Amino acid sequence: AVGPDGTVYSASYDGTVRAWSGTDGSHLRDLDGPALRVYSLAVGGPNGAVYGGTTGTIRVWSGTDGSCQGTLEGDEGIPMETLAVAEDGTVFAGAYDYSIQVWSDGKFVGILTGHTDEITALAIGTQGRLYSASCDTTIVVWSVANGTHLCTLDGHTNSVLTVVVGLDGTVYSGACDDTIRVWSGDDGRLLRTLLGHTEHVVSVAVDSGGTIVSRSEDDTMRLWCGATGTCCHVLTVPFSSLAPLVIGQDNKLYTFDEGETAITMW
Repeated sequence: AVGPDGTVYSASYDGTVRAWSGTDGSHLRDLDGPALRVYSLAVGGPNGAVYGGTTGTIRVWSGTDGSCQGTLEGDEGIPMETLAVAEDGTVFAGAYDYSIQVWSDGKFVGILTGHTDEITALAIGTQGRLYSASCDTTIVVWSVANGTHLCTLDGHTNSVLTVVVGLDGTVYSGACDDTIRVWSGDDGRLLRTLLGHTEHVVSVAVDSGGTIVSRSEDDTMRLWCGATGTCCHVLTVPFSSLAPLVIGQDNKLYTFDEGETAITMW
């Protein structure tokens, strides 16, 4: 995850959550608290807090000094596999039980239901919308304000593994059907389908200029022109079972790989 000041945050199987300089990659600090398995990270809210999803709880840290600010209690025993935080600080967590748990002002306020399989990714969009991707092949669009189900984006033919939103509200998704799909953030229309990967697309990111970056199990990372959907570069990058892409300040791209002890900055 990347904070509003460009700080990069990572969680490891060694139980640490660390903050890194987005400028030179130096280690800034470890976030306070006992070692724990963190499944997901997100940065957001009015104070730029850092949120880490664990089993049954979400740990909250200060984005300024890394001090622990408390925990959000959820369903006991359920790993918080993916997180998203709205501008007002509302926290959303997707879990194995196909639901999205919601907290507001530090209090648990409800559960969003509608998916029929595991939720794989969450993203906050424009116009007060939350997007949830699922192994049920759909992306559901929800109201951040009240949790209303607004619409469903249908088109993928296999599990959707990732969803992100560009600065203009355009929505991008990658799936096990080996495609990237681009959707209107206004009405949910499918705008285009990007073809070229030959295996599951596990992560997608988009920079401030609309360039799309995708990573796949086919051992490639591809760059696409956002305006035309044309693939402009193909990089050979050995696949990892955990291969998220994150774009931070100055359009720097960060890749994280399971089994590696480093974060790669491009």
